[in-house]
Amino acid sequence: MLTYLRIRNFGIFDDIDIELGPGLTVFTGETGAGKSMIVDAVTACLGYRTSADTIRSGEERAILELLISPPKHIVPRLNDVVDVSQDIPEIMIQRDILPERSYMRINGKIATMSMAQAIGSYLVDIHGQQDHHSLLRPQNNLSILDQMIKGEIDKIKREYQEAYSARQDILRRSEELNRDASQRKREIDLLSYQVDEIDKAELRRGEEEELRQEFRVLSSQRNLIQLAQEIYGLLHEGAKGFGSAYEQLTQSTALARKIAGIDPSGDNLVHDIEQVLFSLEVAVDTLRDYQRRLQLDPSRLKQVEARLDLIERLKAKYGGTVDQILKYRDVSAERLATLLNADEILRELHETLSQVEARMTDLGGRLSAIRRQTSVEVAGRVSSVLEELGMPGARFVISLDRQDDDRYGIPVDGRKIKAFADGFDVVEFLFCANPGEAALPIHRVASGGELSRLMLAIKSCMEGVASVPTLIFDEIDAGVGGKAGQAIGEKLWQLSQNHQVLCVTHLASIAAMADTHLVVNKHEKRGRTYAEVTEVTDEHRAREIARMLSGTEIGVSLDHGRELLAAAKQYKQRAGQ
Repeated sequence: MLTYLRIRNFGIFDDIDIELGPGLTVFTGETGAGKSMIVDAVTACLGYRTSADTIRSGEERAILELLISPPKHIVPRLNDVVDVSQDIPEIMIQRDILPERSYMRINGKIATMSMAQAIGSYLVDIHGQQDHHSLLRPQNNLSILDQMIKGEIDKIKREYQEAYSARQDILRRSEELNRDASQRKREIDLLSYQVDEIDKAELRRGEEEELRQEFRVLSSQRNLIQLAQEIYGLLHEGAKGFGSAYEQLTQSTALARKIAGIDPSGDNLVHDIEQVLFSLEVAVDTLRDYQRRLQLDPSRLKQVEARLDLIERLKAKYGGTVDQILKYRDVSAERLATLLNADEILRELHETLSQVEARMTDLGGRLSAIRRQTSVEVAGRVSSVLEELGMPGARFVISLDRQDDDRYGIPVDGRKIKAFADGFDVVEFLFCANPGEAALPIHRVASGGELSRLMLAIKSCMEGVASVPTLIFDEIDAGVGGKAGQAIGEKLWQLSQNHQVLCVTHLASIAAMADTHLVVNKHEKRGRTYAEVTEVTDEHRAREIARMLSGTEIGVSLDHGRELLAAAKQYKQRAGQ
C-alpha cells in the first residue's frame, strides 16, 4: 500500500507530508482547495505525464516523494523492474519536475517513467471522473469486458493477435503485388535500370577513399617532384656553396676517428656518427626510389577524376556513400526479384493466408464462445452490485455481435466477418434503470449519477479478477447524492476490507464511512496561498461532515453529521460480525 507522500512546491502546496494507512481514506475540503492535486501528485510519481505549470509560482522545481510498501506476494514481479527486499519490501519514488524536464528516481537510482508506470500497474489503480466517459465510447467496451473475464482468455487472445498481425502483413504484401500490370511493369523497368547501372559501376567498399587519396597525389606531382629534388640536393649534393649533409657527416666521422685514436672513449662517438651516416644513406636510397616512382601521368589523373565523378553521380541518386549505394542495390534487387516472381509469390501468400485465416477462425470462435458464456455472468454480477448501490431492478446487459465485411472479411459460417485486433466481436453495453423497461445503449439512457454507480459496479467486478493493493477514486461520486451516495460509501468501505482505498469526495455520506478522514484547506499568508492537509477525528470530523452537508458547522447540520458518523460506525460493526 501507499504509506507516505511528500509534496513540495506543487500547485498551491508548499511543503506537506501525508501519512497513509490501510482501509478507506477520504480527502475532503472546499472546491479548489487542492484535493485532486494530491491524486495528481501520486500519478506523477507513478510515471504519468505532468505539466511544468504545476510548479509553485516563484519556485525552480517541484519535488514529489512516494513511499510504497508492496505485499510480499507481488515482490517477485516487481523485481523485474526494481530491486525490492523480500524481508522489508519498500519502494521510494521521487519525481523532480523542472520547467523544461523531469527526473525520476526509484530507491535512489535514476529511473525512467516507464519503470514507474510498470510499478504502478502492479500496485495502484486510479479511477477518475474521466473514466465515466469511457463507458460512453463503445470502442472501449470489449477491453472492459475482457478485463472482467478471468485469465483463461489471455493466452487465446495473444495467439489470435499474432495471427491477426500475420494476416495484415499478408494482405499488405498481396495488395502491393496486385497492382495493375502496367504499374508493375514500370516499376520492374525502373528497378532493372537502377540495379544494372550500379552493377556496371562495379563499386567496391573503401574505393572512394583510395581514389581521393590517389587524386591528391596525382594532382600534386609537379610539387612532389620539386620537393624531392630539393631534399636530395640538401642530403647528397649540397646547395649554394654548402656541402651536402652526406659530406658533412663523412668529414665528421673522419674527425671522430682521430679523437678515438687519441682517446679510446671517443669510440662511442665514432659509432654514433657512423649510425647517423648509415641512416642517411638509407634515407637517400628511399628518396631515389620515391623519385623514380614520381612521374607526370595526365591520363591516370583523368581516369581517377572520371571514376570519382561517376561515384558522385551514383551517390546523388542512391545514397550518400558507396555503402549506401550498394545497400540500395541489394534492396532494389530483392524487390525486383519479388516483382518478377509476383504470380508465384501471390500463390504462396494465398495459401498462407488460408492457413492464417483458418487459425484466426478457430481462435476468434473460441474467444467469442468464452465472451458469450461469461458475459451473462459478468452482467449479472454488475447488476447485483448496482442493486447494492441503491438501484434495485437496474439491469446491465452485455450485447455481442459481429460485423459483415464483404471485401476484407474472413469466411465464418457462410458470412464474411470483419476481423478486429482482439477478435470478431463488437461489444455494446446496455443499461436499464427501471424494471420493465428495455435495456438501451448506455450513452442514450444513463444519467451522470447512474454512470458513477455503474462505473463503480464495473470496477468492483474487475477487482475480483485482477486485484491491485491500492485503489484511488477521484470524485467518482459526481452527480450522486442521497441514498445513492450512502450506497457508494458502503461499497467503497467494503472494497477497503481487501484493498487500501483512497477517495476524493464531496459527499458527506461517503466521508462518514472513512477509516481515516483528511481535510484539505487553503489559506493566505503574506500574499501567498498555501494548502495544508489535516486529519480530523471525533468532533472535528463531525464538524467537517456538517460543513459538507450544508456549509455550516453548527445546529442541525452538526447533529446530522454526528448521526451519519454513528450510522457508519453501526454499519461497520454489523458488517464485521
